[in-house]
Amino acid sequence: MSPIMQVARTEQQMDAPTSWSTLPMGDWVAAEIQERLDNWCPNLFGYHLLKIGALSAELSCKGSPIRHQIDIAPTGRLFDLYGEPHALPVRTGSVDACLLAHCLDFSSDPHQVLREAERVLTDDGWLIITGYNPVSLVGIGHYLPFLRHRLPWSARMFTPSRITDWLHLLGCEVMLDERFGYSFMGKQSWHSWWRESVGRDYCRAFASVYVIAARKRRFPLIPVRRRWPLPRSIATQGMARQGW
Repeated sequence: MSPIMQVARTEQQMDAPTSWSTLPMGDWVAAEIQERLDNWCPNLFGYHLLKIGALSAELSCKGSPIRHQIDIAPTGRLFDLYGEPHALPVRTGSVDACLLAHCLDFSSDPHQVLREAERVLTDDGWLIITGYNPVSLVGIGHYLPFLRHRLPWSARMFTPSRITDWLHLLGCEVMLDERFGYSFMGKQSWHSWWRESVGRDYCRAFASVYVIAARKRRFPLIPVRRRWPLPRSIATQGMARQGW
C-alpha cells in the first residue's frame, strides 16, 4: 500500500522520541525548524500559544508577541502541563496558535490529534505542523525491514499533500509550506549548503522534512444580512399627507 493510501489510525503502540537529541540529526532538524519559527512567529498574535508534544516543548516561540505559552506533553524533559495530544485538557476555542512538531508522525491516531488542535484554536488561529516526508530518502528507510523499527524511520510519515487535505477538511487554510533535508537522516548522514540549495530548487517534493503553517477559517453557512429599520412614515408631523 502506498504511503498516501495507508490507514491513518493504527492499534500499534508508537515509540515517540522524548527529545530531539534522541533522533539521528535531530539537533540539526530542530535548528532548521527553529529558524523558520523565528521568521514566522512575529506574525502570530493573540493571548495563548500551545506547544504540543515533547519535541514542540524544546522549540522556542519567543519571537511571537503571544506571551502566555504553554507546553503540553505526556512525557519529556520540558513541559508545563501533562496531557495527551489526542485529548487536550484545554477549553474549546481558547488558543491562538498551536505547534505540532513531528507529533503526527508518532501518533496512533493523527486525525484525532489534528481535531483536538483545531478544537482548541480560536477562529483565524494558527496551526504549525512539522513531520517527515515518506517520499524522500528518509522515507526509504521506513520500508527497509532492518531499519523500520528504529528512529527516525519508525515514524509513520504522511506526505505534505495528505496533511494539507486533512487541514482543508477541518476548515484550515495553508499559508506557508517549506521543505528541507535531502539526506537519509541516519547517524552517518551529513548535509551541506549546496545539496540543500539544489534540493530546494529542483527536488522540493522529495525533501525529508516539511513545515506547514495554516490558519483556521470559519464562515457562516447562511450569510447574515443586516436589517435596516424603516420608519413607519416618511412624513413628519404637520406635513400634508396624500390620501388614497
